[in-house]
Amino acid sequence: MHRYTIEVDGRRFVIDVAERGAERFAVQVDGQSFDVTLAGREELGGEGAVRLVPSAAPAAMNLTAPPAPAAPPAAAHDGVLRAPMPGVILRVLVAPGVCVSRGQDLAVLEAMKMENIIRAPQDATVAEVLVRPGQHVSHGTALLRLEAATP
Repeated sequence: MHRYTIEVDGRRFVIDVAERGAERFAVQVDGQSFDVTLAGREELGGEGAVRLVPSAAPAAMNLTAPPAPAAPPAAAHDGVLRAPMPGVILRVLVAPGVCVSRGQDLAVLEAMKMENIIRAPQDATVAEVLVRPGQHVSHGTALLRLEAATP
């Protein structure tokens, strides 16, 4: 596996690349995994360059876009916010009973030496905090349970 750090518009990205076979790679960009196939080779200024194209073009490959909220949208349906990637909980910023607004910071998850903010997907009340600072979590681990705000 090879690790690269690139900078795009002042933002740094850590990219891990592992060869999976002839012209196939597993690429992880800022904690998001992609299956990548080699689309072609080009010569640029005497140096060989490889252009990698994701086999499925996810929106996350737009590296210049601001990061999306860390909580997956599906988590809002059952009220449980889940870890978007494995890591360590650095801080929990809310407590049960606290009313939160959509986009409000709820917790901070460290993954690949980067802090990822878990934000509220909607206006809600924190019903339960299911993690504590220092806790290691896996992808999909329940972090918080929210109850929808009543109008």
